[in-house]
Amino acid sequence: MNTIRRWAQMDTDKWREMRGSWRGLHFVLCILLLLFMACKPLERVPQSDPDLTLSVDSFPFGGDLTLVDHDGNSFHLADQQRPFLLFFGYASCPDACPQTMARLASAYTILGEDARDLRTLFVSVDPGRDSPEMLKSYLSHFDVPAIGLTGTRDSIDAVVKRYAAHYEIGERNSVAGYLIDHSLYTYLIDQNGDLRFFFRPSHTAEEIATVVRQLSR
Repeated sequence: MNTIRRWAQMDTDKWREMRGSWRGLHFVLCILLLLFMACKPLERVPQSDPDLTLSVDSFPFGGDLTLVDHDGNSFHLADQQRPFLLFFGYASCPDACPQTMARLASAYTILGEDARDLRTLFVSVDPGRDSPEMLKSYLSHFDVPAIGLTGTRDSIDAVVKRYAAHYEIGERNSVAGYLIDHSLYTYLIDQNGDLRFFFRPSHTAEEIATVVRQLSR
């Protein structure tokens, strides 16, 4: 009986040893797999990616707008007959707006001559502080052919609603006055004034250029 117990104990010890070895091997394989994935270059998004294809159907939002541009003139989208990128923001925005404008500047650089007719509409959600002069000065800091748009609170709210966007004015403080939480989408509008695509903040400048180029095909 003692002999059998010794054999059983030996088998148990051997199994534990083997199991420990397999666990160690499994751990090493996991590390190697992680290293492989970390070193593998990211693949570029192909132009055939369905997520980067212009919509052929009409979106249930978007459309014409009438506001005041940064030169103090009335701006009617329906009269323009050119493609636009449209973004809601405000001149005192500390982060999202300058980041978006910088990304659009990179997209324009990538597009080159393909962007000769493309303009960007920067629609202010802060008409109380963003006068036409303020918007013109703000946009001059970015290498983007942009038109600043402002107006009354009611006219801004109408455009925000039409584009299914949103904004919320935060509490006032003595340092920044107040901040505004707002939509971060950038809308692509064709020469007929129809909304064809909207970009998320995660879309890169290269991806923006890929979609914009489809307008000229």
